[in-house]
Amino acid sequence: MENENLNVKETSWQETLTSSLSSIRSRLTEEVRRRKAVITPVEKILSALKDPHHNAVTLYEATQLLAKVSKTLVSPEESEPLINQLNLIAREKLSDLQFSFARDLRLAFEEKGITLEGPPEKLVAGLFVIHVNMATRQVNMTFSHQPVTDKKVKLDVNRVVSAYQRAKREICERNTNIEELLKQIFETCQRVLKLGDKPPEERAPIVECYRELVLTKQSNAFRKAPSKGGFLDYPKTHFIYDMLVARQENRLTFENNKLNFGPSTIEVGADSSKALFLADSALNGHFIKDIYFTREN
Repeated sequence: MENENLNVKETSWQETLTSSLSSIRSRLTEEVRRRKAVITPVEKILSALKDPHHNAVTLYEATQLLAKVSKTLVSPEESEPLINQLNLIAREKLSDLQFSFARDLRLAFEEKGITLEGPPEKLVAGLFVIHVNMATRQVNMTFSHQPVTDKKVKLDVNRVVSAYQRAKREICERNTNIEELLKQIFETCQRVLKLGDKPPEERAPIVECYRELVLTKQSNAFRKAPSKGGFLDYPKTHFIYDMLVARQENRLTFENNKLNFGPSTIEVGADSSKALFLADSALNGHFIKDIYFTREN
């Protein structure tokens, strides 16, 4: 009986000690984790400061991370002035780096006979806009607010030039039969209106007409057995460019039926499911909500 009591007491103090030590370990582990979370960006910043110009991106990223994690260990009075100063240096060096990249990019495009215009972060090449983001080390290229690459382009001059040439070739150097396209748009517009029980002279939503237009370009085999491999794509960038050519050359009439564009409100324009931005140039254009045909005598 006495041995049993001793065993119970021993088990009791063992459990108590184990529980207490586990609690201490948990607190210390959390403390180490929080300190490591702050030390890591600090070490990166110290390394980047040895050559802040070439390490501008690392300096910027590490400073942003430090601003997030330092609040748990460092008082705002101590951390905020330091982080503000680091941010100022990082942004200044990023700006210098962006200027240098834009200069090299301009030279590379000039060798191709193309003049880049605009500030370093937003360069214009013909109908295309090149958005340079030094913080993410990426370039995004657009035409009429639409991306023209499947993914972001790495911050490399040769890759940007190649991406531009490929996009220009795929979008602007196609052989499009504008007359046949106008015929397809007219028939598509009439079909969309008919499906909505609207008279043929009414306005039809341009987004719905574009989707229907893509379907009309598919083969009979695809319609019978739809498949990814048999799908004939007609990207928005192609449609927008074709509409730009038709407007510039004033080729908007099919059998005395003239194509017109109905601008959208600002609110609708922000919704890509209801409006489409038709470019007039790299930076200018209009959000279009509807299209409609008027009869010309």
